[in-house]
Amino acid sequence: MPVRIVTDSTSSIPVNVATELGVSVIPLHVHFGNTGYREGIDLSTTEFYELLGTSPDHPATSQPNPAEFLEIYRQIDGVDDIVSIHLSTDLSKTIESARQAAAQTSQRKVHVLDSRLVSVPLAFTVIAAAHAARAGATAQEISQLVDDRAHRSHVAIVVPTLEYLKRGGRIGGASAYLGSLLNFKPVLECRDGRVEPVTRVRSFGKAHAALKEYVDTHAPNGVETWAILHANAPEHRDRVRQEITDNLNAAGQTFDDIAIGPVLGTHAGPGAFGIAFVASP
Repeated sequence: MPVRIVTDSTSSIPVNVATELGVSVIPLHVHFGNTGYREGIDLSTTEFYELLGTSPDHPATSQPNPAEFLEIYRQIDGVDDIVSIHLSTDLSKTIESARQAAAQTSQRKVHVLDSRLVSVPLAFTVIAAAHAARAGATAQEISQLVDDRAHRSHVAIVVPTLEYLKRGGRIGGASAYLGSLLNFKPVLECRDGRVEPVTRVRSFGKAHAALKEYVDTHAPNGVETWAILHANAPEHRDRVRQEITDNLNAAGQTFDDIAIGPVLGTHAGPGAFGIAFVASP
């Protein structure tokens, strides 16, 4: 295969899918006090939420360092190019580390791309890129695919509180809701690489209705693929499935139970849930 794909753990790409497609996944880091963990390697999602409920320290997150990227890039053999696709630069400095490592990689060209996405929309883009690479697409063609997906990929998440986003410094445009959320549930999206507000509602029932309206608004021609994501909120996962995704016809791969991992969970908090999808053209 002339091109191989690298992404990061915030994509939430299932391990079996990444393995099948030959996608390398570099973990971001989560820190509780002085103890650091690599997402998905030293700390599982279940262990993370247990720590979140018991640790006296609020977790912090950090990007992989350039040496970690360099190790990943050097492990990839038998290809002409590497396309390294990562979460939005407005949310993390992961891209900076990747670019530093790419500049030190002499065996092959490494193309580092800012997806302007995060979470499952990033996974959808990576999966499409890996399939394209297997079909013989060049790095430039894959870059064009990533740009196209950035405009058609969406994720909306209901968070019980903005406190975790505020603590983590990733609140973005949702800061407009601070101070006015008593008894409200904020619905947020990732828009052009930033966390932005969609609406605020008074109950989880209305939050589910808001998610359905979000899909209808942003995918008037239907969806190519979708996923349900949640942070220890199986009751909301099931309701999203029953009220929204059971009525969606998607030609592509779908995922009905994506756990929000430690890095994103640090900022979204327990109980968050949402839907991700790629709108049909």
